[in-house]
Amino acid sequence: MMRQLEQGAKSLQRRVRKRFMRPFVSDMTWEMLVSGPQRVASFSERTTIYTALSVLEHRYGLRAGSLTAAELKVFSQNGEDGVIMELLSRLGVQQGHFIEFGIEDGREGNCVLLADVLGWSGLFVEADAKLFARLRAKYAFNDRVDTRCAMVTPENVNDLFRDQPVDTDILSIDIDGQDYWVWDAIDVIRPKIVIIEYNSLLGPDDDKVEPQGASPVYSTTFGASIGALRRLGRAKGYALVHLEMSGVNAFFVRDDLARPPAHVTFRGPNYFLSGVNYDNEGVAMVEAAQAPHRSRRAELNT
Repeated sequence: MMRQLEQGAKSLQRRVRKRFMRPFVSDMTWEMLVSGPQRVASFSERTTIYTALSVLEHRYGLRAGSLTAAELKVFSQNGEDGVIMELLSRLGVQQGHFIEFGIEDGREGNCVLLADVLGWSGLFVEADAKLFARLRAKYAFNDRVDTRCAMVTPENVNDLFRDQPVDTDILSIDIDGQDYWVWDAIDVIRPKIVIIEYNSLLGPDDDKVEPQGASPVYSTTFGASIGALRRLGRAKGYALVHLEMSGVNAFFVRDDLARPPAHVTFRGPNYFLSGVNYDNEGVAMVEAAQAPHRSRRAELNT
């Protein structure tokens, strides 16, 4: 009887979602809400996957061959926490400073582990006023963590970070679109590690970016290809060292510190470790080589 009631409740829940929520959510969000052919892995399932990977690495030493084996989720969206700790270990950094923007309310982020567990100093920046209010409250009594409410753009990023350490250890960029242009504009800091979101629907040979100034839209044409970011990284003095399994974040290390791996595995979209990706088209992308910006000009002039 209880089993029948449970099945009935689940069926009712699905009908309610289909009737009232479908017109208001994106296709990707819909896959997250309703079970279907592309069922999205739950939070607990993804945590289990990363934990099992960690156990295998501990048993067999897989990490020596690939940073993928270091992936582990604590506060990060995917396995970024583990990759960050592995890179810091290889660079010999035990205590440092971070900058992360696009952090929302501070529950999930690439540098939350550093701030909340390891006692690092740093700066969190969030543009949404409601999310920022929760972020500010969370760190109100932490004198090592600064929080600012601001929309980070190529035009204001250097003013925002002018008071930050030039040799900042980690910079995490996640603003759902203009990430490429903001990184290109930064010249007041030279972080050791840069973590940046990219569009994994586009491959390593693509040199495509969304136009500068485009509004954030979750689509097949958001952000920048890894090919464009890798070229930008080279122009700024950074080497690509890892793309995490979900195909969301790229990791770069400054050339004077980097020992680039012999091979970086390029990823297609695997959001939430479920093969889910955006299917709606947004703004038309442009060739990065033809777009005017600082780092590309410097690269072409060398």
